[in-house]
Amino acid sequence: MAGKTLVILGSGPGIGIAVAQVFSVRGFTHVALVSRNKERLAQDEDKVLDAIQERGYSCRVKTWACDMADLKQLNSTLKEIESFGSLECVLFNPARVAGAPPLEESTEAIEADFRLTNLALYETAKWAIPLLKQAPEDSLPSLIVTSTTLLYKEPLPQLVSLSMVKSAQRALVLSLNAMHGKDVHIGLLSVGGVVHPDAPNLSPLNIAEQAYKLYKQPRGSWEREIEIHE
Repeated sequence: MAGKTLVILGSGPGIGIAVAQVFSVRGFTHVALVSRNKERLAQDEDKVLDAIQERGYSCRVKTWACDMADLKQLNSTLKEIESFGSLECVLFNPARVAGAPPLEESTEAIEADFRLTNLALYETAKWAIPLLKQAPEDSLPSLIVTSTTLLYKEPLPQLVSLSMVKSAQRALVLSLNAMHGKDVHIGLLSVGGVVHPDAPNLSPLNIAEQAYKLYKQPRGSWEREIEIHE
């Protein structure tokens, strides 16, 4: 199918929906929104459609309710998305930004976080990278992963699980970049602080603009990470 498809894995208030809005009015013809919460997905779809209509653009938006920690369900969802449009860019955004300190966080919660943040990304990469490698030479095939600027170096003890899985996720992204980064732009969108609508640099809109700049980097000049600080 002709056109350009953006897939947002981890839609919702904040970065996910902002990226969908920014990309949908800049040449993308299809936007796929994926999240576990079906009711919130309907709201996300309306927000993207409002942005499209306000700017007078044409773009199809479709939602998929999916628990991305359920890898079988995730792979089934990705297979459905494959027929939605020609894949150009994937934003991997899911994470549980909550938790407890070491010895208080449960092993089960850490395991669930690892499945959501790392194993789900691994399955997504296995699906997306071969498809993105088939993209036309004049396209910008991209797999962008939201990350943090600090947790892999200085973990937050109060969020030990998030710190652990984000460190592991960074290792995965950089490994994928080393092996496949010549054909697909595989990069980290690393956020250095708390995202808030009123923040000058860490607002969802500014982060989405930075995500678009990362995507638009020309072949041969692809950066593997950009950091956004307040």
